Amino acid sequence: MKKQTGFTLIEIMIALTIGLIVVAATISIYVTTVKGSSDIIKSARLNHDLDSTLALMVNDIRRAGYWGGAMVGSDSRNNPFTQAATDLQIPSSSCVLYSYDADASGANTLTDFTDDVNANEYYGFRLSGGNIQMRSSNIACDANGWNTLNVSDGNERINVTNLTFTQSFKCLRKRVGVTDQSYSTTCAAAAAAGNLVTDDRVIETREITITLAGRVNNDQAVTKNLTDRVKIRNDRTFTQL
Repeated sequence: MKKQTGFTLIEIMIALTIGLIVVAATISIYVTTVKGSSDIIKSARLNHDLDSTLALMVNDIRRAGYWGGAMVGSDSRNNPFTQAATDLQIPSSSCVLYSYDADASGANTLTDFTDDVNANEYYGFRLSGGNIQMRSSNIACDANGWNTLNVSDGNERINVTNLTFTQSFKCLRKRVGVTDQSYSTTCAAAAAAGNLVTDDRVIETREITITLAGRVNNDQAVTKNLTDRVKIRNDRTFTQL
């Protein structure tokens, strides 16, 4: 009868060690794969939310100053959406205010501007508490009543860390009997410098650079930075007083 032999203690220990190494390697690969997939999902959500928010701001701000009454026979200096109280403004670096003729009501009242600017035709964006907010009425940057744009929900909520509006305005002066002159400043700054005088015809072109940054709340390593420029289609035209 043949004698049966088993594994020695050393052989068993070596086999167990090799098995543990294989199991540990498998678990490590699994954890890395899961973490990688999670990071990709977080990054994709952050990219989508910030890209969508920036696109919304760019497309809406571009309409600032639109007036339905801008037709044959109208005078752009009478545009009710580029007056002192309705014109594009950046009171602080993280807030922009503007208005435009959303319902084109001005097209039907070419010589009467009384009701052209409706209460719900005041718009703007601001950064507040990690959220981007939009206004839909005539309220200031530091007032209550702004609507929060919820760019994400749940545990992976997006936290906006920076929103900056930087203006780049140019002022063109047209004066009878004098060569036109352009200034790389706002028209208010040009007037303060003495470059504009009473009865000058003035055109102000506006461009805004928007800088946006954010991160995922439960993983602050996942971040994104965006920058875009908005050329306001409707220039501000007025006569210097």
